[in-house]
Amino acid sequence: ERFLGGQTDAITLDEIIEESSLIIDPSDKHWLASEALLSNEKIDVKKVDDTNKFVYKPPLDLKAPKKVHLLNLLKSRHERCEGAVTVDDVRDTIPKARADIIIESLIKSGDVVKVTSNKKEILFYTDRAYDLRVNPEFIESWRKISVEGLDDKKIWEFLDNQGHYGLTKNAPRLTQLPTKSSKRGGRRADTMKHNQHVAHQLEDYSNTTIKK
Repeated sequence: ERFLGGQTDAITLDEIIEESSLIIDPSDKHWLASEALLSNEKIDVKKVDDTNKFVYKPPLDLKAPKKVHLLNLLKSRHERCEGAVTVDDVRDTIPKARADIIIESLIKSGDVVKVTSNKKEILFYTDRAYDLRVNPEFIESWRKISVEGLDDKKIWEFLDNQGHYGLTKNAPRLTQLPTKSSKRGGRRADTMKHNQHVAHQLEDYSNTTIKK
């Protein structure tokens, strides 16, 4: 709340306790100063005159709470394949009222799409390069089917029964590796080979009996 209210300066643990009107015993204060605050991913620690000061670190790096900056961030994450952002992350970076206005404006302009996944609202950048026209009947049929627990074959059969056909002309062909023959050729008979150019000088001693 302090950060979203515009106070972005780092403060000490004693100042945090004072602003929060908390009463903390020495052991808990030591734990906060030595472990909890230092390991918190949402808190940035700054060393000032050998004293740790703490400031809230928002989940999103926005230059200013403006529509164009959020759009640029979503576009950058899309181009770098870094994924989308949640509505909660935007609200934790920009005051909720302002964040909701910016999000709704981006959705109405078609620059951003909001979907729900695992009870979380997620924002995706709309890439105009993939703005393809889809037959309304296909969209209606697609929304009627529940793909959960179905494999590609079942989905294909459903669409085929509805009169929709997929393009297979440019589909990659499955290459079949040649199978190795299990038959092994018979062993060749051992034959004696001679150097043909000196054949007239060679004699065969294989059947000669050594006489003492």
